[in-house]
Amino acid sequence: MINTESSIRIDYFNIEGTPGGNQDWCTDFWMHLGGCAALAACDLSICLSKNLRLTDCCPYDPENMTKKQYVDFSMVMKPYIHPRMGGVAELSLFTDGYGKYLNDRGYDVTFDLCPGEKSFEEAEIFLKNALKKNLPVPFLLLRHRDKSLKDLNWHWFMITGCDVRNERSILKYHTYGEEQEVDFQQLWSTGMYRRGGMAAIKAIR
Repeated sequence: MINTESSIRIDYFNIEGTPGGNQDWCTDFWMHLGGCAALAACDLSICLSKNLRLTDCCPYDPENMTKKQYVDFSMVMKPYIHPRMGGVAELSLFTDGYGKYLNDRGYDVTFDLCPGEKSFEEAEIFLKNALKKNLPVPFLLLRHRDKSLKDLNWHWFMITGCDVRNERSILKYHTYGEEQEVDFQQLWSTGMYRRGGMAAIKAIR
């Protein structure tokens, strides 16, 4: 993990050389179409196992996971955060389902939420505090007026780092087996009435 005044980056994972998981690997129709929330939970579970040594969070070795095992894991998570018409479009749908998964694995967990209605300044503090735990932060984007972000509409993805450049916070995020960057203030300012937000683990034992 990197944690300096200008940069925070968590230790993420690779699967057969790919940075993070990839929804395109899923062979189940609904998971391939709309399984991003369940996969966000899988990715967080992998990091809980890898970074915090909470090994029962993930049924496979996070350091040597195969694509097949990742897909198999996604089907374990599917009943807890199942794809549906309209998507997993509320932060509580994610935390309720994922909390049940972790409870069934023997863990007691609490979450912090940062709804999209919060100010950018509040969101920035929330995110940086969450990343300092060396865990990714699941981010839900519903709609965004900026057409350059259209590929992230109605999607859950993982924030894995934040760099300060020219007094702007630039996020590292993982989705579809790729690491990409986006200006945090641009991402947060959706220009839409209905917004998503972020969910982070507050405590787990």
